[in-house]
Amino acid sequence: MDTNTGTFWDHLDVLRMALIRSLVAIITAATAMFLMKEFLFDTVIFGPTRDDFPTFSLFRRITAWLSDESASVAMEPIKIINTRLSAQLLTHLSVSFWAGVIICVPYITGEIWHFISPALYRNEKRSVIKALIFSGLLFYLGALTAYYLILPLSVNFLGNYQVADDIENLIALDSYIDTLITLCISTGISFELPIITFFLVKAGILSHEFMKTHRKHAFLIVLVIAAMITPSTDIFTMFVTALPLQLVYELSVFVARRADAKPGNSNEWLEPVSDEVYGKLK
Repeated sequence: MDTNTGTFWDHLDVLRMALIRSLVAIITAATAMFLMKEFLFDTVIFGPTRDDFPTFSLFRRITAWLSDESASVAMEPIKIINTRLSAQLLTHLSVSFWAGVIICVPYITGEIWHFISPALYRNEKRSVIKALIFSGLLFYLGALTAYYLILPLSVNFLGNYQVADDIENLIALDSYIDTLITLCISTGISFELPIITFFLVKAGILSHEFMKTHRKHAFLIVLVIAAMITPSTDIFTMFVTALPLQLVYELSVFVARRADAKPGNSNEWLEPVSDEVYGKLK
């Protein structure tokens, strides 16, 4: 812990400079993304709507190796339209901004760390660093899983689902963008389950035995979620979608077991340190 103390206004000035640097970084990254319109939209945003997307290419190679043509996955063409005069410009601006935010998350996390680290003891710094690193990695892993796996399968199914042959699907631009952002963020958050599990176990709210006992129920829920976003007749893609979600749960079970095995697995870790320990930390 940094023993150098400052006034409230000194700390406020440090925070203000950290916010300014983060904002400048976001604006710089967002401007770069805005100028790279073809790459941002043609390659990244609308990539999952094309048949040459890596996910569909990989599935075709796997099904060809298995010699199972019935499980072959191909992207059926969908038509995305715009219904508002300014929607394309506003979409370009908003997507560029959020892309800049995503790119700058490591830098923003570093600014937050530099601001709070002087107030932490050495053992607290190690815990916070681990939590920041693992939570960030898990979120990015979840977002990439949604982008490369769940999103293309969902768009392929929902974009071509018809209740009648004479009803044509015309997907609104804002609807597609909202679906992309929602899936990536929600999946990224769901991949934070191991971190959440660790803190719940340490707080005495959750246990390894509970998660182990209800593993079958969790697997059933995962299959239902996977079936909702993949074609119901395609068992292969349904299980491929369910696999990462189930792996996250299994990782959470492992984390819960390790947290239970460590001493002090009750909510004692939430209590203030004693005067004796506090004196040693100083």
